[in-house]
Amino acid sequence: MKKILPGKRYPQNYLISNPLKGAAILFLFSFLFLLVYHPLDVHRSFYFGFEGTMLLYTSICALVAWLSIILLVRIPYFSKPGEWTLLREILFICLVLLFLGITVFLLAFVVEEPTQTSRWNLPTFFDSVKHVVLIYVVPFALFSLINARFIFLDFRSTVNTIRDEGKQELMVHISSSLKRESLDFRADEMVFAMASGNYVIFHLYGDNTLKKIPIRNSISEIEQQLAKIPMFFRCHRGFIINLCRVESRQGNASGYSLKMEHVKDRIPVSRNKIKEFDILFAQYIL
Repeated sequence: MKKILPGKRYPQNYLISNPLKGAAILFLFSFLFLLVYHPLDVHRSFYFGFEGTMLLYTSICALVAWLSIILLVRIPYFSKPGEWTLLREILFICLVLLFLGITVFLLAFVVEEPTQTSRWNLPTFFDSVKHVVLIYVVPFALFSLINARFIFLDFRSTVNTIRDEGKQELMVHISSSLKRESLDFRADEMVFAMASGNYVIFHLYGDNTLKKIPIRNSISEIEQQLAKIPMFFRCHRGFIINLCRVESRQGNASGYSLKMEHVKDRIPVSRNKIKEFDILFAQYIL
């Protein structure tokens, strides 16, 4: 049986996991913010009016943000979403903001009117970085906070009670909608459960044998009966899986398909369940 990894996993910031859409969001936010509030004492350039200057700055910054994210995720430390943590996210965002600060610093030499004093100095550079951070940290922080609930997820105490070095096994009791039949099994025996008409078919593996046991009930009712056991996850409207029995996954943002232990058929993960699956699955991989 698979064991959970130490450390807290965290779902990747939307702006990072979707670089193109993320860059578009950064552009819209920064452009509208600058137009409405005129913050940080920004001015028009020598060539354009105020709106044109802000459009130029925010467009180039959005392009640099997109390229920065694409390049950074190729670095091994940032390349595995399943091993993403809040610390990695903060470091990643800091690097992107640094690249944007450098961009604004260099762009000012081309865009803004020349001055009698040289801009090529550390105070001017740090001022550019400061301005960038004050604007762009807001959308990054907003999308990071959306995932903050995952900080408080704790699966370990329950999982460790299941067949862990001789501890008492966790038993599962399932009842039918008519209360005329029931099913009892060890939590680790379940591979997955699948809706089939008015029945839910449990695929249980024990004593080197895969058993398929139907019970009359809805998949939603079964989900409620399994809700207290954290490794059971409804990945699709018709499937509930044991995360500890997942061997591999394939797919992209449109959906996954899972290879489960002891079965040939692949199990789908619906599009709207992908992010939740990623953070849960990261708790159980070897």
